[in-house]
Parts: sequence; C-alpha cells; structure tokens
Amino acid sequence: MGDGAVERYEKLRLAEALGRACDYAAACTELSFILRGAYSKLPKNLQFTVFQDTLAAFRLLPDVQTSAGTSAAHILHQASEVSLPKQKKAMAISEFKRAVVAQKRRCKVQEENEGSKGLPEDILIHIFSYLDMRSLVTAGLVCRLWNSATSDTSLWQSQYSLLFGNRSSSRESTEETRKSDPVCSLDWKKAFKIRYISCLCWKSTTARGYCVHCRSIIWASSICVNSAHHCSRLVNQQPSIRPLSPNEIVRYLLGEPMLDVSDSSDSDSDECLLKLPRLWAYPSLSGQ
Repeated sequence: MGDGAVERYEKLRLAEALGRACDYAAACTELSFILRGAYSKLPKNLQFTVFQDTLAAFRLLPDVQTSAGTSAAHILHQASEVSLPKQKKAMAISEFKRAVVAQKRRCKVQEENEGSKGLPEDILIHIFSYLDMRSLVTAGLVCRLWNSATSDTSLWQSQYSLLFGNRSSSRESTEETRKSDPVCSLDWKKAFKIRYISCLCWKSTTARGYCVHCRSIIWASSICVNSAHHCSRLVNQQPSIRPLSPNEIVRYLLGEPMLDVSDSSDSDSDECLLKLPRLWAYPSLSGQ
C-alpha cells in the first residue's frame, strides 16, 4: 500500500480542511474514522502524519465556535484513545485537555466583549456570495442583519442553479412553489427549500463528494456560487457529484473499492448530486 496510501491521504487535504471553520467538524470526523478503521494498516510515515493532523485538530479547537465542531473534536479524542499506541495516546489526550480549557476561556472572553458594528447589507450580500450553501444557512443564524442578507433571493437563485442545474425538474419545483404560495413566485430560498426536502435521496449528511467524470474527491464547501467544481473532463456542463461517507474515505485511503462512485449514466440526476446536511431542521428557518 505504502506510497499509494500516502498520495491518497495527501489528496484528502485534511490538514487544510481543519483550518476552515465550515469543514473542521467533517475533517475531525474523517480523522476519527481513519484512526479507527485504517491507522493500524497504514505505513509508519503515514501513521505519523495522521497523528500530527490529530494533534493539529486539537490545537485548533479553541477557535471552534460551533457545537458540531466541538462534538467532532470529542469524537476524535475518543478515537485517539482507542487507536493510538500508548505514548502517542498520552500526547493526544494532553493536547485535547489543554485545548478544551483554552476554548472555555476564549468563549468567556468573547461573551464579555460582545458587540460589533454591522456592515451595510449590500456588502454582506456580496461577501455571502462566496459562501457554500451550508455556510450560507449557518451565517443566517448569527443575527437579524445577517439573516436578512442571507435571505437575498439572488443568492438562493444562484445556489439553486448551481446545485440543481437548469433541468426540467427545477421548473417543476418552481411551479410547486408557485402553487403552494403564489406570492413567493420569485422566492428562490423557498424554492430551494422545497426542492431540498423533496429529494428523498438526501438522507444523511456528508461533506465529501466524488466527481464521477474526473474521479476527484472534493469538499462540499468548495461548491459555492463563485467557486464551483471545474471538472477537467467536462466543458460548460454541470458535473455529476456523488456523496462519499467517512467509511468510503477510509476504503479509498486503504486502496479498497469505494461504494456508489460508478459513473453510470442510468441514475437519476438527483442521485448524482452531493448529499447535503438537513439545513432546514434549524428552528429559525423552519417558518421562513
């Protein structure tokens, strides 16, 4: 497996993902799966890299401000306790404990120094146009001003086109929106929500996708309006991106066949789209 595993691990780009707030939780989850399912089978040099990335994840914990990220770090901590040898386990546990203390202190300071001036909404909308869909919804939970900016219909029209394309099914979902509420015929956020909920294939959350054309593994956060996935084998066409679970990432790292990544053209277009998190479970969005 040797060099091949090292090259595949580098392609996963977990170290970079840990530094992105939107991907921190997913990167920790993948690391925990790798520790439990692949660590003992990896070459020594790659084991060291995985261990270093695990320590890096714990060092970044104080900057994490989401419950999902904190939970994922705890899961990674549990995986390191089970999978790492005695000396490395002790180092990981010590690093994790320091990170937890530092995170609590930072949260307390932030609570004491709350308050910031708001930017004009048009500037916020421009900034939010660079976000992927998951981050866009999360940003809308920060405050009323951000919620208003992230609800801008142009942002959701772009997200709708990016994720669903200009297929006939897109028009059907728009028609469904108009029938349910004629007033919101141009409410792309609501159209997106209806289409999202109607896709029964989106049963689980994954932050990874696999382009069946160029056979590359990508992060969901890289699929945003201003930074779509550019497939090297397609020109002016929307690529088919299949979801990848953490278990499939482990199989990929070990050089084993992955599931659900065939480039069959018989599957429905919706089945080729990346599985996305259940964003509409947020209470503040359910009534919008």
